[in-house]
Amino acid sequence: MTAALTSTPTALPTAAASPFAGLFTRVKRIDPQELFAVAAAIVEQQNAAAGAATGTAGATGAAAATRTQPQAAEAQQTLAAQQAAATKAQASEAERVQAAQAQADAVAKQEAQAATARAQTQTATTASAAPATSTSTGAANASGAVKIPSSTTAPRTTFDYWTKHMAQFAGKYLPDGPTMRPNCGPASTTMALRMIGLDIPGFNGQNSEAVLDKARVLATGKNDTSVGTTDSELETLITKSGGQWSESTNFGEIKGWVKQGIPVVLSGNPAYGWNSRYSSDQVYPFNGGHWVTVSGFDEASGNFIVNDPLSQIGPIYVSETELKSYNNAHGKLGIAVFK
Repeated sequence: MTAALTSTPTALPTAAASPFAGLFTRVKRIDPQELFAVAAAIVEQQNAAAGAATGTAGATGAAAATRTQPQAAEAQQTLAAQQAAATKAQASEAERVQAAQAQADAVAKQEAQAATARAQTQTATTASAAPATSTSTGAANASGAVKIPSSTTAPRTTFDYWTKHMAQFAGKYLPDGPTMRPNCGPASTTMALRMIGLDIPGFNGQNSEAVLDKARVLATGKNDTSVGTTDSELETLITKSGGQWSESTNFGEIKGWVKQGIPVVLSGNPAYGWNSRYSSDQVYPFNGGHWVTVSGFDEASGNFIVNDPLSQIGPIYVSETELKSYNNAHGKLGIAVFK
């Protein structure tokens, strides 16, 4: 059944009676200018916050940099120390290599000198023969070279008649020496002293004119290079250098000393001995009173080893006949040098 419609419509609720009426009356209308101002304030606040954050980061970075500076300095110091240590190690190694090379050179020099001595020993076959004076420096077996006896009174070293040779004038064995001076006494005594482990006080193996000048002053009390030296003056020099001496005019006794390994400073005149066997650039020719050191005896050939300060070729071989003739021509004496 259909309901009948009435002519009087149903009344609608009034606004006051609506539950939303209070809400509409409390909300304020939005002004666009205000909205823009609010947005600008928000943007300003955000920029300020960003600036603060940047400042904090900068301060943090500066602090970090401040903390890093000492660390960097410490690292640099460590690196410098490591570099210094490496440099020192390299220098030490270089010094070690130089020392090893110097030792090897010394050994090579001694072997070369021994080779020369061997060549001379093998060439001088008889007492009357004129012995050769080879100046070869080739490395060879030195087993044939003359070995000098050694004792507590004369503690010799191998082939010292080569290593202790000294000249009395300028040349290989006296680089700063004079053209010529009467240095034979000081030079011969210096060689003998060095052969038994002593030296002129204040020196240690140097071959220089200063050594001979000092020896002359000790021997004579002055450095007068115009005159030679006497046996008593040379004996004074031996004593002042810490050695002992014994003098003899008996050639047999002198020969006995030499065979025991005791060096003998021997007087004589080389013009009556071996002068004629050598050229002037080998052994300077001289006719007059002279001193040499007789440093050894070769049993195989019967020859004496003589360190003549007039020699620019080192020690020479001299027959017994030559040595005795030399000795008889002037002085006829020998001075044994020992400890």
